[in-house]
Amino acid sequence: MKNINIKLFIGLLFLAGLDVTQAQTKKTAQLESAILLTAKSDTVKLIDGGIRSEQSWRNTGATFTISGEDLVKTNAGNLLNTLQGRIPGLTVSTGSGEPGYDAPTLYVRGVSSWNITGNRVAIYLDGFQVDMNSLSALSPNEIESVTLLKDAAAVAVYGLDGGAGVLSVRTKEGTKSGKTKIETNARYGSMRPIALPQVMDAYGYTTAYNQALQNDGLPIKYYNTNLYKATDDPFHPNVNWYDKMLTNKSATQNYDLSFRGGNDKARFFVLGGYTSFTGIYKDATDVDKDFGTNAKYNRLSLRANIDLNLNKNLSVKATVSGITEDRKTPSGFTAASVFSAIMSLPSAAFPVKNLDGTWGNGSVYNFNPVQLLRQNGIYSSHTRYLQTNVSFKEKLDILTKGLALSGGVSFANVYTGIYQTTFTVPSYEITKDAYDNPVIDAKGNVVYKTLGATGQSINDGGNDHWNRSSSIFGFDYDRSFGKHSFTGMIKYTRSSYTHDGQVYPVAEQGLRGNVTYDYNKKYIADFSYSYLGSADFQDGHRYGFFPAIGLGWVASNEDFLKNNKVISFLKVRGSYGKTANANEDYRFQYEQWASYTGGVYILGTTDGGRNGRTEGAIPNSNFTWESKQTANLGVDLTILNKLNATLDVFKEKRTGILEQPVGVPDYTGFNFRNTNTGEVENSGFEVALQYRDKTKSGFEYYGGATMSYAHNKITKKAEDPQPYDYLYAQGRRIGQMQGFENAGFYQVADFDASGNLNPGVVKSTYGTVHPGDLKYVDLNGDGLINNYDLAPMKYAKLPEVTLGFNLGFKYKGFDFDAFLQGVMNRTVSLMDDAFNYTHPLANNINITAFSNNPWTPATATTATSPRLSTLVNNNNNLPAEFWLRNGNFWKLRSIEVGYSLPRTGALKKMDVIRIFLNGNNLLGNKIDGLEPERLSMGYPLMKTVTIGLKAKF
Repeated sequence: MKNINIKLFIGLLFLAGLDVTQAQTKKTAQLESAILLTAKSDTVKLIDGGIRSEQSWRNTGATFTISGEDLVKTNAGNLLNTLQGRIPGLTVSTGSGEPGYDAPTLYVRGVSSWNITGNRVAIYLDGFQVDMNSLSALSPNEIESVTLLKDAAAVAVYGLDGGAGVLSVRTKEGTKSGKTKIETNARYGSMRPIALPQVMDAYGYTTAYNQALQNDGLPIKYYNTNLYKATDDPFHPNVNWYDKMLTNKSATQNYDLSFRGGNDKARFFVLGGYTSFTGIYKDATDVDKDFGTNAKYNRLSLRANIDLNLNKNLSVKATVSGITEDRKTPSGFTAASVFSAIMSLPSAAFPVKNLDGTWGNGSVYNFNPVQLLRQNGIYSSHTRYLQTNVSFKEKLDILTKGLALSGGVSFANVYTGIYQTTFTVPSYEITKDAYDNPVIDAKGNVVYKTLGATGQSINDGGNDHWNRSSSIFGFDYDRSFGKHSFTGMIKYTRSSYTHDGQVYPVAEQGLRGNVTYDYNKKYIADFSYSYLGSADFQDGHRYGFFPAIGLGWVASNEDFLKNNKVISFLKVRGSYGKTANANEDYRFQYEQWASYTGGVYILGTTDGGRNGRTEGAIPNSNFTWESKQTANLGVDLTILNKLNATLDVFKEKRTGILEQPVGVPDYTGFNFRNTNTGEVENSGFEVALQYRDKTKSGFEYYGGATMSYAHNKITKKAEDPQPYDYLYAQGRRIGQMQGFENAGFYQVADFDASGNLNPGVVKSTYGTVHPGDLKYVDLNGDGLINNYDLAPMKYAKLPEVTLGFNLGFKYKGFDFDAFLQGVMNRTVSLMDDAFNYTHPLANNINITAFSNNPWTPATATTATSPRLSTLVNNNNNLPAEFWLRNGNFWKLRSIEVGYSLPRTGALKKMDVIRIFLNGNNLLGNKIDGLEPERLSMGYPLMKTVTIGLKAKF
């Protein structure tokens, strides 16, 4: 703390020392006009930097801002999903399509650490850090702007939290108009799955299963597969489980009402909203509404933002936000398990219900999804969010003009509780003989085997809780002296974050500050820094200094461009600095802990052993954070006051990545904590273009495009010695695919008459192979396929390139907007993400469209999948090029057509009455017939069509 006080004192002396010349109280009209970014701008645009803000023309950092109006065009239960493809440099990896459980994963400029991966982005809401979950529950209609902070100049003030980027969100505030504006928004629509896996019917399954048995040298199971062509034979069922479980549509609705207004003394924004999503489960309450339910998500939200000017120097802002979320799902299974089951469950397995009306089932599967949906109970989850911020600003012009004291506190918490009712009822398996016929008893009745029993239970309790408290106090400065202008801040911050599962809270404190100088609105220099410490690190090593320098040149204010008719604005900027990440998953690595172990010592001859204590891993005495150095070069350009362009090129180097040491012999018995030895380089660029114009007839049109590219490479990693360079992760991308190169299928000619591989044919060490099994390239030439033949392949699952295209128009009350997103340099693995879809029959798994053309002697040259087998084949279950697919995709994320009614007659007093039709994810490509983002696994992603109304008066 002594160092912090010294830095605070020096900072105050510096700010006070700036008041050494006479301030110029009036700026010329020529200089004012130079800072305008577009022809439509008549005020200074501010870049929201979370705990700091800067005029856009003076900003030297890499940032990108979108408005809440852009987010409203995507209908999503989770606010973060509305960001997909809209911000260059931000990758939003889609979560589940299940209502209420659709949280995505965020990445800024790709990844640069195998530890600091998705969802490590620091989230700031109205200037205070919050948990990502509290942001996901917000309504787009309460959002003013979302700003992504990407380079060191933008995030150095965040220090230990800035290494993975910062997302700053501002909610709407009141206005000084003196009038209260009332706005209401309503929308209602339907959703249906983008794609579902295509599975074979009962006849196709039984035919394929018999073929697989023959391939395995086993007797067939189904003696008359034609019996399975029927749709109503309970003894030879042909159940379409997707049809029995799912409807082809579900409902969504959203309504909110807001009040916005104020005057010079007080301003306010108040919003209340309701959102609802219904799932796609079918006839869930047929038995009784207390025994079954569809997936449901309901949200109520309330926000109140108040700004008060208590006198000419003191202003106060208070924010209160409360959100309740209620989710319901069928008890007895998760969405992931039920969708895995209905894809893997053969149509021929058993009927939904038997002849006597009892639930059908089978000993092999013991999972009747329709029974569980309708009669197994309800799982209810309720989440409550509360955030309260209070901040102030006191002008200290009495001491020196431009100086102000500011501060604030924030309290945010989330609680989730559950209430679950579970009912079990027996189901019955039809007993069959060796010839696939039902067994009939002496009385002529079908013999059933009872599975399960009647029972019930209730589970009521809390299962998740977190809270975060933050405070910030310090000084701001903003003053001009002739052609010289200075802004700056120095703030002390402290935060504490706790949640379930933690023994100790995550606590951080320190100083943050910046000084920005510009000369004649042409030359800009910005120095920002943070001096922060975390309790996660050893005393004496808890604090770090994270500085950044940003430089800018507003070339359009030079004499040779000042009156240029083409170039309206041109700024070149560059930055270099250091940020870091403290990772909650790796705490207190400098400590050595002891742990309990079983059977350490035994007393006597009958004692079963006593628990004792054993030494934990040897600590890392130099344990510290992961550091990142970033260089960024950017250009901001406006042409003809119509085309805005931004280009950023960056290079990052992350050091101190935590990893497990290698090279310690097992016989030593030593275990070591993670050490800061890994390194990664990451580089790329981002481009954003936006064109907007209006004809004399009033036709307004616009179009835009964004592109971002980020490529990483591991430059240092602790790895065991390998005989071949291609076996090392060093030199590859993080998460790059690895596998065996494809050499087709083993053919009949590869084997002798006894079924043994011929001399010279590569041999798999992963089990016995047969004609029709996958064949791999022997990279090291030793005649064997083993781990020495694994090679890096193609890309990682996270795309390196993200594209966005937007266009629209407005004319005589009509408006149109469309947004298209695409990703490139992405590889997906069907084996990793869709194993049951691509590996049929073994372990009694269903067979899908993927295996429509399996290897047989007749299809040896045209087969697209391995031979069918009922036995587990380890050789075909390996990571291999055969399972990899080009993961590039494009989607029409949103398209909207609207009409604003003329303000005439009874509508004259209305500001806006607009009706619109909106669609999300209506078009896109597929991968092997599957939805490309999640490969149709789990609860499906949805396409949505909604109709809406906006009224403002």
